[in-house]
Amino acid sequence: MRLEHFEEAINEKKAEMIHLGMTKGLQNEETIYCSQELDKLLNDYNRLLLDAKHTKSINHYVDLPSILIKQLHRILSIQYRYFFIN
Repeated sequence: MRLEHFEEAINEKKAEMIHLGMTKGLQNEETIYCSQELDKLLNDYNRLLLDAKHTKSINHYVDLPSILIKQLHRILSIQYRYFFIN
């Protein structure tokens, strides 16, 4: 499911939960079940956001030099630490 579909489903489930809570009460079994369904939608949506964030493609012209510099610093710091410890 795409992010837009999740957002639409979340808004619909919120409206349904509010309606059930106002008409049947917050302790009603239907309201609680609807709340659990909303929680599941929100968790799935957050997982999708995290996956999208971690699988984001890098801009090689901007990100690659900074990645290489960080790796170079890491490699050099390991060598220097080893040199100073011994």
